[in-house]
Amino acid sequence: MMGSISGPIWVVDYDVPVKPAARRMAFYRALWKLLKLHGIKKSGRSTQSVWIIDNEEIARDIHDLAKSYGKSHLYNATPVD
Repeated sequence: MMGSISGPIWVVDYDVPVKPAARRMAFYRALWKLLKLHGIKKSGRSTQSVWIIDNEEIARDIHDLAKSYGKSHLYNATPVD
């Protein structure tokens, strides 16, 4: 997913309610805008509602955005293998 990483990675685990659908879609539009601002393509970086990234600033931005639409947890992880 991210290639060889020597330092910590950031995991953002979020839950944005499915309903109302318009609010959920607004979250994804805002997320896509945030990613574009940071020069990140959507594919290959995320699973359903988890982002794994090696940039703390971007992880915190995603976390803050997700918290404004639902729940979010931010973790700092270190690859072991």
